[in-house]
Amino acid sequence: MIGEELQFFDKWKLFARRSVNCRLRNAGTVFSLLHFKKIRYTFRNPSTPKNTSMKISNIYYCRECRISHHNQIKDLKNSFLERPSNLRGIASKADMNILEDYAHKNRIKKPAHIVSLSRMATEISKEWKNGRVLTVSFMGGKKAVKDRIIRHAKIWMDYANIEFDFTPRKKPGDVRIAFDTNDGSWSLMGTQILSEDKTNPTMNFGWLTPTTDDLEYNRVVVHEFGHTLGCIHEHERPDNGIPWDKPKVYAYYKETDGWSKEEVDDQVFDKYDISQIRANKLDKKSIMMYPVPEELTKGNFSIGWNTGLSEADKKFIAKLYPKK
Repeated sequence: MIGEELQFFDKWKLFARRSVNCRLRNAGTVFSLLHFKKIRYTFRNPSTPKNTSMKISNIYYCRECRISHHNQIKDLKNSFLERPSNLRGIASKADMNILEDYAHKNRIKKPAHIVSLSRMATEISKEWKNGRVLTVSFMGGKKAVKDRIIRHAKIWMDYANIEFDFTPRKKPGDVRIAFDTNDGSWSLMGTQILSEDKTNPTMNFGWLTPTTDDLEYNRVVVHEFGHTLGCIHEHERPDNGIPWDKPKVYAYYKETDGWSKEEVDDQVFDKYDISQIRANKLDKKSIMMYPVPEELTKGNFSIGWNTGLSEADKKFIAKLYPKK
């Protein structure tokens, strides 16, 4: 391995306020489109009434975890082969020659070329070829839960020229859904699922049951399948306008997770560069925007709980994957 380039994923989990254990494992994980970023985020328990304030004593965490440099380079190859425009003009002619050698011939001529590949891997998008059919399989789960997941996931198909094919099959699908109750809810990002071993899940739903409220199904399922379409979290935009009360945020994560100031900066406050973001405007109503609790911000700023696609979400995904 050369260097320590990292890639990140979305994970959700419910913790009590004083919990110090964060059970995370390899998982691979909307609304500007792009690749990966470090993130730890908090939001309201979905059982809380919609118009009431979020209770910081019982909130969800969203955290993105790291995988290997090897998989990051592999993801670059798969994303480029799937949709060459994923590079979006970031590569020079020399870089393109290096990438084409690697993508088409599985050849890296010089150690220095790994540096170029690593840089491109952090900048490339994870979008699918328009019209792509993604097969989906389940790794266990109750029929009642699976039927509801299928119904909500297909909402994206009303607006995007992408098909989620849930036809039962013996072979693992492109998207593989598990139901590990100890692993929260998460999804790999876009074409990154192509790099994951076929024996591993690419998505997990850790708390959905046959009796879970339908709004919660819509919120979680549509959000996670948004990641599978290649979408990131809306709050990671540099223009998110969130007036974090940083001393409170630092104190909160030190108490709950034992994080240093540097770790909080890394997981909470880092943002994407605006040049890497497709959408022109922040969409606070996006299904990919997490709620922001007032307790961790200045003034009375907060963002509520979104449970379905916003009008901007619909227009954006239709533009990314236009129907013919």
